[in-house]
Amino acid sequence: MRISLRLLRYFAAAAQTGSTTAAARQLNVSQPSISVAIRELEALFEQALFARDAGAKMTLTRFGVRKLAEARQLLAAANAFELDDSGDAASGEVHIGVFSTLAPVYLPVLLRIARTRFPQLTVRFVEGNLVELEEWLNNSHIELALTYDVGLPAELELEPLASLRPYGLVPAGSKLAKARGGISLAELAREPLILIDLPHSREFLMAPFWQYGLTPEVRYRATSIELVRSMVANGLGVSLLITQSPAAAVSSAVAERPIREDTVRQPLVIARSKRAARTQASELVAQCIRDAVREAMAARAGHGRKTRRVDSTQP
Repeated sequence: MRISLRLLRYFAAAAQTGSTTAAARQLNVSQPSISVAIRELEALFEQALFARDAGAKMTLTRFGVRKLAEARQLLAAANAFELDDSGDAASGEVHIGVFSTLAPVYLPVLLRIARTRFPQLTVRFVEGNLVELEEWLNNSHIELALTYDVGLPAELELEPLASLRPYGLVPAGSKLAKARGGISLAELAREPLILIDLPHSREFLMAPFWQYGLTPEVRYRATSIELVRSMVANGLGVSLLITQSPAAAVSSAVAERPIREDTVRQPLVIARSKRAARTQASELVAQCIRDAVREAMAARAGHGRKTRRVDSTQP
């Protein structure tokens, strides 16, 4: 065969690191070995895999992007073959992606569960927005993604884990925080809005307002829930969110209130590329994701019941 796994590994490492020097350091080989491997592949395909820009980071050509996805699929299949042959799927390496607003809630629980159950299984993770996760799945940079289904394409296989409703986040001392039975979108829209400003997320979080003909004033935009919560706690406005904070991170300075209107729900899913091989190691991590979501949601529900009992004792 003219193409070996070694050539594919060298190519994938150069694409990931953006330089032959960094790829050589990562794989513990010489830099010329990486350069020669890339030239061999380009000679075989008779097309460039990387654009040559002097002094700049190596960037893939359109052809290189397609070949990188195929190379990663072949390398994943080879890794799965080796693990199956050894009979120990729990000693492999799995690359996952997590939507950035979900990561603080579920990722620490997932990593703890995986490390406890499978000490020899390595879980590599990246955080990204919805657009980035879709791209990483399609080019096989990751095997699984924990994300929201906001119109994900048919090329991805989706496993529903939960269906989440939007809620209002308001300052703890405000009238909205003291309202019983939830708050309306109209009440929330009268206040300055702090919006999560990520691709697709911003549109989805505005959709419930638009559904009822409301146009709130977006005073601030932020890309992390932690920042939004801190801004609400400081009385700078209110927010409409999907992702709830971890039970351990709930602040007494803000209040989460259910929305009275019947709004669209947001599916929380495990996403995979239909083209990617399902390794035994990735199946073990998928089960850890399912259990992490259940555990985190149960802990959050238990904290909510405790908070409601405390509130009911206040005069």
